Amino acid sequence: MIQNHKHQGIIVPLVTPFTPAAEIDEPAVGRIVKNCADGGVHVFVLGTTGEAASIPITKRVRLVKAAVEAAAGRTKVYAGIGDNCPESSISAANEYLRLGVDAVVAHLPAYYPLKPAEMKAFFELLSSKVRGSLMLYNIPSTTHMSLPLDVAEELSHQPNIIGFKDSENAPGRPEETARRLGGRPDFSIFMGAAVLSAKGLKLGFDGLVPSSGNLVPHLWRELYDQALAGHWEKVEALQVRLNTIAQVFQRDRTLGESLAALKAMMETRGLCGPTVLPPLRTLDQPARQIVQRDLSALNLA
Repeated sequence: MIQNHKHQGIIVPLVTPFTPAAEIDEPAVGRIVKNCADGGVHVFVLGTTGEAASIPITKRVRLVKAAVEAAAGRTKVYAGIGDNCPESSISAANEYLRLGVDAVVAHLPAYYPLKPAEMKAFFELLSSKVRGSLMLYNIPSTTHMSLPLDVAEELSHQPNIIGFKDSENAPGRPEETARRLGGRPDFSIFMGAAVLSAKGLKLGFDGLVPSSGNLVPHLWRELYDQALAGHWEKVEALQVRLNTIAQVFQRDRTLGESLAALKAMMETRGLCGPTVLPPLRTLDQPARQIVQRDLSALNLA
């Protein structure tokens, strides 16, 4: 069923916890989801932070099922359906919706370079076949294409396309996104570049999708609540603090390396183990100790 209520708030793109044997660590899924729910934020499985492209389809279904069960209605669950095969994306979307997710999230297929008309046709195909709420996701760092705002605006009027997560950090992009797509009761815009979170909320974005929310969901919820209250000095201070936390796992690392470092940080909280799937590499013990030392120095407890 299409949900007409407004989607908003903090949506944490969950890491996917694995056992050393590369199976979904379902107890850890429960811990991570509970940590987010306790922190007052929503969860997004099978996104970039969740290593979705490396997870076999059957294990993706198990992950979604585990997340929905762990959420138990306490918080919304979003699920990524990104795939180079549209039929696979459609099949996954309808299965995840059947399992109880609140919306599915789709980025562009990344194998072929696409022109705007092809991008629009792709999302229109998904919209016509997906039996529930669908969110657009623009992430040029992995798809190597930018979804034009002209296309996003046209697609935003499809009845089951309910929002747009934009992870493109380009000059003027947040302002133009807010101007063209913000302020609507039937459509939500989410800032996917965490470093631009305070800016996005000032511009009227409905929510944020920060990877460091896996570790400190309560701080992201505090930032969001302070923004709603108009306490912008507190928002800016929290943004600086959260940028510092993110730098522990992102500084001088590729995207994949940063995911391994984030899991090493979460290991210190007992949330999950350090394992990532190939082609990524799990940090060795000395590297994990460095990350964990830097985390400890922040005195987050």
